[in-house]
Formats: sequence, C-alpha cells, structure tokens
Amino acid sequence: MKKIWQLALSLSIVSLPALAQNKNVILFIGDGAGVSSLNAASMYGYQRPEALYVQSMPNLALADTSTSREWVTDAAAAATAWATGVKGRNGVVSQSPSAEQGSKDGETLKTVLEYAEEHGLSTGIIANDDRTGVTIAAVSAFYAHINNRQQSGEIFRQLLTPRFGKGPDVVIGTGRKLILEQTGKMGYEIAKEIPAKGYAYVDSLSALSKLPAEQDRVIALFDDIDFNMSEAVDQAVARLSKNPRGYLLIAFSDCHMLKAQKNMTRIVELDKAVRETTEKHKKDTLVMVTADHSFALHIKGEALAETARTATPKQIVSIITMEDQHTAEEVPVMAAGPGSEMVHGWISNTDIFHYMMRAFGWESSAAQVTK
Repeated sequence: MKKIWQLALSLSIVSLPALAQNKNVILFIGDGAGVSSLNAASMYGYQRPEALYVQSMPNLALADTSTSREWVTDAAAAATAWATGVKGRNGVVSQSPSAEQGSKDGETLKTVLEYAEEHGLSTGIIANDDRTGVTIAAVSAFYAHINNRQQSGEIFRQLLTPRFGKGPDVVIGTGRKLILEQTGKMGYEIAKEIPAKGYAYVDSLSALSKLPAEQDRVIALFDDIDFNMSEAVDQAVARLSKNPRGYLLIAFSDCHMLKAQKNMTRIVELDKAVRETTEKHKKDTLVMVTADHSFALHIKGEALAETARTATPKQIVSIITMEDQHTAEEVPVMAAGPGSEMVHGWISNTDIFHYMMRAFGWESSAAQVTK
C-alpha cells in the first residue's frame, strides 16, 4: 500500500506538459448528491426529469467512491481522494492509508490546494454544514492533515498555519460555534489569530459583502446554515479573481440531511449557484460538480402515476423514501469550461485530483492514476 501512494505522489510532477491549461478551477461538492438525489431534486424543483443545470453540463463521468479499504466512503476519504489523488481511510483527512482514525498518523499527502498555494494562486473554501462547517472533512482535506475528522479545533489551527503559501485566502461558511469551542479548549484565540494572519474577520455573509472590494484575504465564520450559496460563491470569486495567476475554489453544500425536502431544496440552490458561476466564468474556468457519495434517497412507487406531469413539490416529497446511510455506487462528475473534455467514462474519485492538476498545467496526462 505504501508503494501505491508513493507512486501516486511521484506521478504528480510539476511542469510536465498538460492537455489543457486553465486560469481557474472551481469544484462544487454536493454531500450525498448522487444520481437518485439529482433525479428527485429535478422533479421537486421543476416537475420534470433532467431539468437541473448540472444535468445539461457537456461532460459527464461516473466515479467510483470506494476508499483504500472500505467499499462505502465517508466525506473524509472521498475528499482525500479529490484533494491528493490517493485513496485514504474513512475518518482520516489527507493522510496515507496507513493511518488509523483517532489513533495513528499516516504519511502526509500533498493536496492540490497546497500546490496552488505553492504556485502563487489564490485559494478559497465555502461550506454550509450544520455543525463542523468549514472544518468539515469534505473541504478540510484540501488544507489539513489529521487522523481524526472530528477534531475541528486542530483542523482550523492548520488552516491558519499552512504548509505552503499563506493558506486559503477566502473562507466562507459555518461551524463558528464549534470551532470557537474547540480552539478555545486548545488555548487558541482565533479572534486574535485570524487578523494576525492578515485576514479580515467577519461573522456573517452580509458583513462580508460590506468589506472593501480590494480585501482579498477574508474569513467569514458564522452558524447560518441557510446562507445564500450563489452570493457566497460570487463574493469568493470576486476576491480570488484579483490574483492574475488564477485561483482554486472548493464550494461544499450539505445535501444529505434528515429531511427529504431540505435535501431537495439544497440541491436546487446548489444547482443555481453552479449555473450562475459557470455561465459567468466558463471561458477561463474549469467547473466540476460531484458528490462524495450517494445515499438511499429515491422516488418510489406509482402513487403519482396519473398526475406525475402536474405533481406539486409537496406531492413529490410524499413519494420520496430515504434512509440515512451512505451507499457504495458510483457518483456523477459533471464538468464545463476549458479542459472539461477530460471528464468522461467510468473513473476513480482520485481522477478528480488529476483533472485539476492537469487543468493548471502541473501534471501530464500520463500521470493520471485510477482505481
């Protein structure tokens, strides 16, 4: 196993010729937003199938979601695969498969965000998880390395003490209460540490919007899980795009919640953010959309067989069945913009790392490692 991850790292070589070179890359993540969830959200939002914008994006692949040892992934292992090109372990953030959750560190895996920092690009993260927020594994795997995804205090400390560059430039999202609690127990005063690292620090999206446009190092940390994702992405892109070298943005939305209607609403809102962002920036930006895993959410039965074409959102919700468990099947990866032609066929979740690396021109096509 050690040789496998070492090979993957050694193949991620800087300065090799690439198929396409982009100025920017945006990766949108819908937690749990597999094929069945997208189908249900389209019915819920538009009363017809394949009405979501992401379902019309020109390039599509289906990605295996397994980890190095488990068939069914969690967000930590899935994000480690995207961020580093290596399949890790459930519960472990951007460390090699030799790690054991909560008890043993593995080797540190360099992430695409760290490559971006090393190359002078701007970077950003957005997340609306209802508890851990910007320290949720689905985004923290891009900037942190830890054997336990639950340690939000240490994860946030690593955000402020990056291995390369200055760390993420724009951080927008939830988790404020938990992060303050855990960093406080560590004796770490983030209200002082954040400004000391050169960030403007605000506690809402509206406060962020009032900051001067030239303020390109910002952390907006709050607990409003229903903030406007489109507005957050606009704020992030406006600030990140001031860097002439380009940027990498990771935007996460929790679409795996306890109520079907909430999940459908989240997917429709994420889809709108993807539409607006892609249509504005697709000339120089590779936009990809994927999920960490699917879960057991389906439209089932024939209860609306006679009125399916006129069913209301409430009626659609009434025939959705949902089990709060991750599932093992492949998830879609949808893409648009320069370099999106790379995204096709049956792939590994680790290929997403290689797509990003190749889009920036940091890796050749020969370096792509799958499954």
